[in-house]
Amino acid sequence: MELHINRELISQKRSDVPAELLKRPDMKVLYLLALFDWAVIFSCSWLMLQTSYFFYPLWILIIAGRIHGLGVIVHDLTHINFQKKSFALRGLELLTGYPIGTTINAMAYHHLRHHRNTLMENDPYFNYNKKCSGFEQFILTFKKGPLFVPFWYVRSLIGTMAYYIPTMRTSYARIFLQDVSMKDLNTNEEVIKCCKEDRYLLLFLIGLIFFASQFTIIIYSFLIALPVAGVLCIYRLLIEHEYDIVDDRSVYTIIECSFDHHLSFLDRILFGPHGIGYHCMHHLHPNVGIHHLKKLYHWYKSNSPKYIQQSNKNISNIEQRNYEKKYA
Repeated sequence: MELHINRELISQKRSDVPAELLKRPDMKVLYLLALFDWAVIFSCSWLMLQTSYFFYPLWILIIAGRIHGLGVIVHDLTHINFQKKSFALRGLELLTGYPIGTTINAMAYHHLRHHRNTLMENDPYFNYNKKCSGFEQFILTFKKGPLFVPFWYVRSLIGTMAYYIPTMRTSYARIFLQDVSMKDLNTNEEVIKCCKEDRYLLLFLIGLIFFASQFTIIIYSFLIALPVAGVLCIYRLLIEHEYDIVDDRSVYTIIECSFDHHLSFLDRILFGPHGIGYHCMHHLHPNVGIHHLKKLYHWYKSNSPKYIQQSNKNISNIEQRNYEKKYA
């Protein structure tokens, strides 16, 4: 189904935004965010040992939100130059990507293609997600979510094997990197690099499994929270876009098919960690760091008639759905 767009007769370009608002990700800030996430994870793990079993679901939910946050930080790293990984970048990848079963390379493979081809025929996210709402969205979230991170863990093993067995690389890319090109990728340098990085990830995961066997709190806290974090992530992916085919990547198209969501403090704990809820802003300016998106959002709210119109429309749609649920 095509998304038919009625644009206003006004001109708006990305270059209209003041340059001081278009700041790239700051490694120091991302490190602080990662350390904050881990501080919460360790604190909740400790509280599991100190409090009643009655509170266990609460600690798991909070940990899952912070794991979701780690994934958002890796996501931000895909938008910087990671071809030659510095010591600092490797360290941040170790803190954020490896524990959730991914490398910057693997996430960048599908995520950057998603940005280049947002909601076009060759957008990998369009091909793997569906336009749905209500109960259907609920089912899809819980169908895919619990297996999300374990699926990435398995990828590290398959990717390692594919590094040494070239004939596995095309299937590896199709299944685990969400490639939709239908090309032979057995000699593709980007795929080979992903396989190479998966070797280091596999070593980390073997170490994680070993330590989990020695310290069961890792199982009861972090590993049990992984499927919950996957549910939070899949839910976010399903609500960030209008999953209809579009024919361009103009400012107006992005505003109409990409949505900001869960911007309040409580919402951001689980569903929009570290500013990723400013998702329309992220698609309009993907190279802007997640910690700078809030200021960008306020600029658009004050200066973009189209964004203001679309935001009001989205709010009205949400209120209408809530009304229908209440009085159904």
